[in-house]
Amino acid sequence: MTTTFGKLTIAALIAGSTLIAGTAEAATKQETKVTTQFKTLKNGMTIEQAAKVLYGKDYKKQLTKKNGMTVLKQKAEATSTTQGQKTTIYSFYDKKEIVPSDITTLMFMTKKNSSVYRLTSKSLDLFRDSSTGARESKMKLAKGAKIKTGMTEKQLDGVLSGKGLGEWTGLDSIDMTSVQTKQEIDLGLAIKSEFKTYVFPTSTKQKKFVMLEYNVKKKTYTVSSQMSY
Repeated sequence: MTTTFGKLTIAALIAGSTLIAGTAEAATKQETKVTTQFKTLKNGMTIEQAAKVLYGKDYKKQLTKKNGMTVLKQKAEATSTTQGQKTTIYSFYDKKEIVPSDITTLMFMTKKNSSVYRLTSKSLDLFRDSSTGARESKMKLAKGAKIKTGMTEKQLDGVLSGKGLGEWTGLDSIDMTSVQTKQEIDLGLAIKSEFKTYVFPTSTKQKKFVMLEYNVKKKTYTVSSQMSY
């Protein structure tokens, strides 16, 4: 998963560039496409199953074997092996663009001493030609209002203009249960998290970068972190 600091760094780099490719209309179509793709990718999928989502009917042309394991032909961003458990990470974006309009990052892992990679983490970040470089929400933080850690979506909505939270800039999903042992899961050590990230305008020149995490007990997203910039 892309960290809060990492997301801010990417946004800052894009905000510093005036070379955002494509028109607003084209970007919207692309955003819809990658968002649908992101939601179709399910944690626990093998690399082959994920490739079907990413590449369609020609997905087999994008696969190869490495050390007896099915992997993508494209170069991985990172690979590692820890105590017999392998990890490989891929990023997907238009490499023809000087500054990408979207980046999808997928992390695959194996069970210990297994040869099958499974999707354990996915993230999608959308960028725009804005002051922050992010796709900013149209909802504005009310003058004098404060966002507090632990706020539910409904409470956050209450300090914003309009109805709802508006457009998000990032989605993250972590689910490592497909590569964890039954004992770990039975002990309550299952690793699963869902995040959404927003950038809200304020009554000042500052923007609020807010990350929300899904709270299983409350059955809603709650504010987990925030930054002003």
